[in-house]
Amino acid sequence: MSPRRGNYEDNYGRFLPQDLEAPILDLGCGQGDFVRYLSDLGYRNVTAVDRDSAAIAALSGVAGVTAKAAAATAHTIEQHPGGWALIVAKQMIYYFDRRDAPALVAALARALAPDGLLIVEVFNGALLSSRFTELKDPGILTAYTENGLRRLLEQNGLTVEQLFGASSRRNGLKGALYSAARELWFRVYRLLLILERGRDDELPRISSKSIIAVARRRRA
Repeated sequence: MSPRRGNYEDNYGRFLPQDLEAPILDLGCGQGDFVRYLSDLGYRNVTAVDRDSAAIAALSGVAGVTAKAAAATAHTIEQHPGGWALIVAKQMIYYFDRRDAPALVAALARALAPDGLLIVEVFNGALLSSRFTELKDPGILTAYTENGLRRLLEQNGLTVEQLFGASSRRNGLKGALYSAARELWFRVYRLLLILERGRDDELPRISSKSIIAVARRRRA
């Protein structure tokens, strides 16, 4: 069972295909928590792609999952066409230079089925802590705010239907206090930004550590 099942249910569950045979692609699947979650739900046509061959090998016995060791690139996407009902790119697009990310996103848009969904999750580049996130991982090349992520997707063949902050389950009094303190700090942070640059459409509205965008291929 996936150790992050609760978070996936909260943030991804409502976007999953009803058909358990629907083709699903997890691009840059990492250790495979999400595809294990899908397997537990009964999905039987899941493809997991990651450049880490050891992580891919660990998924070889997961029911309904085809695991492939490959770099997550536009070329990789073009080698696996076929009208995906769902493509998930979770915490990986920021490893692409901003000059290369558009080609990847355009390839993802073309790979979707006409009614397919693309879900992209990234860390929230608008937060003060985003710089810490960048510095601790030398592979990160581009941080995205909510507006930057929307532009990346919508300028490359997609229509963003939903854009929201990823929720994380924090139960009890400590969880409530943490959430209240974080929201208060975010309001103060927004005020500081307004004092510095004035009110504009670029001010962040999402206080969550991660941002999730749900998009469809733009119709002609």
